[in-house]
Amino acid sequence: MKRRLVLPLVLAACSPAASGSDFDAAYETITGEAIAADIAILASDGFEGRGPGGNGERLTINHIADAFREAGIEPANDGRYFQPFGLAHYQREGLGRFSISGPSGEVELAVRDDYVTFAGRPSAAIDLDLSRVVIGGFGIDAAEEGWHDYQGVDLDGATVIVFRGDPGTATNDESRFGGSALSVHGLLGTKYDAISARGGAAAIVIHTDASAGYPWATMAAGGGGNEQYFLAESDDTHLEMVVHMSEPAARRLFDAAGVDFDATYRAAAEPGFRAIETTLRASGSLRGVVDVTETNNVIGRIEGREAPDECVIYTAHWDHMGTNPEAPEGDPVYNGALDNASGTAMLMAVARAFAEMDAPRRSVLFFATAAEERGLYGAKHFVANPLCEPANIAGVFNMDAHFPFADQWNAMVVPGLGTSELENYIGAAANRLGRTLIEDSNPQAGGFYRSDHWPFIKAGIPGIYAVGAPDEAQIAADDTILPQFANYMQNGYHHAADEYDAEVWRMGGIEGDARIYFEAGFTLAENDDWPEFSVGTPYRVLREEMRGE
Repeated sequence: MKRRLVLPLVLAACSPAASGSDFDAAYETITGEAIAADIAILASDGFEGRGPGGNGERLTINHIADAFREAGIEPANDGRYFQPFGLAHYQREGLGRFSISGPSGEVELAVRDDYVTFAGRPSAAIDLDLSRVVIGGFGIDAAEEGWHDYQGVDLDGATVIVFRGDPGTATNDESRFGGSALSVHGLLGTKYDAISARGGAAAIVIHTDASAGYPWATMAAGGGGNEQYFLAESDDTHLEMVVHMSEPAARRLFDAAGVDFDATYRAAAEPGFRAIETTLRASGSLRGVVDVTETNNVIGRIEGREAPDECVIYTAHWDHMGTNPEAPEGDPVYNGALDNASGTAMLMAVARAFAEMDAPRRSVLFFATAAEERGLYGAKHFVANPLCEPANIAGVFNMDAHFPFADQWNAMVVPGLGTSELENYIGAAANRLGRTLIEDSNPQAGGFYRSDHWPFIKAGIPGIYAVGAPDEAQIAADDTILPQFANYMQNGYHHAADEYDAEVWRMGGIEGDARIYFEAGFTLAENDDWPEFSVGTPYRVLREEMRGE
């Protein structure tokens, strides 16, 4: 995708609806204290890390549904708050085995330190036996870019090594793919699909902290878990195995193949690259137990007073990583306080605020998604089985991992800034609190694709994710902010240390985030506008076709 045309933020055009005594009173009900109270419950050890299925899920979804019920918000799914769907649950036995051998012997690799293994499909027995190893570069087949990494290369039964990202993120060349922002071709799922479509058996993903957006320690800690989930209703083709490998280990692997790592990375980012056959062979095995786990989206609804068939949707994923008895930290519960008890508690606060007012013109859905951490599965299931006609969804406001590091923020980071006119609504509401919208500082990590707004956008429904953050002036004035972000990404994100701490957390910034979301969604629910995607995005055509425009 080439760089899109960024829409101007016409802030004043979106603000008139958000006024009046009822709105102002409801706005004031959203407080950091109330949000913190729900975070403390959702992130407690008793909720067992909010993994799909089991007691942790039961406690979580009932807590959310009870909050909707007590606020007077109706169930959205034929009298039920829950929208169940199946996950194929893979319970791994041990950490699995993986090795690479070549003419000079076996490459030294240690599980966790150098690699973690994942099942590519839900199967009790997965085996690789001396699979050919092919270096696939960025692993991209994109006709619109004239890019064909696998042209003329046999991948049948092969294990394919791929770099994260795409040629745009590797070079910051704005004429390639999405430039510095990750394109859809840089998504790991897209790479896996390209390999499996050509008969490949496995993928080795080279991890760098910059390309992944988080350190190897996070992968090593979370990757050592023994559970995986797949969408049971999917008939997608899957690889046998996926291996994530640290950069130092990958360099040893390239050395064993007699291939220069840095030169290959540079070449892979240039037109005309073709995958490289090596003399290496990959072997590995995974064993586990497969069953089907039922999980549940939780959805409440306020019916619109004039256009009940039109809707605005708020989303936040209630799930986290569950428990990991093999966690290196020794703490088995991955509490997920920031990710995403924060967003779930914000969703509940926004829902309660709406319940304090008369119904807006359009209906509003409050959608706590399941299994986001496993592959955005709850949102994907809803998009395939919508409770509001897709053409009638005016917009989706997604809340995910909001930061308790300041009493107030000067900005809102919007991954994929410039994608749609929903930014006007978030921008106008942010302006009330003196905030401006800014771009993601690390777009190559692909945050735009990694949360529940993405399945809606992919289907042609406008969605947005925005999160309170400091601007440069705030960073200069408060030297504690960046270290807190760095510490969270190093030690908290997808670690057992992501816990709520009432003594440390500063809830003012999160309170502001929730109020901004409330105002933005209320304004859209109260008017008759249909926000558009920006010119130059592929989603604009999908939306026009959906709405018959």
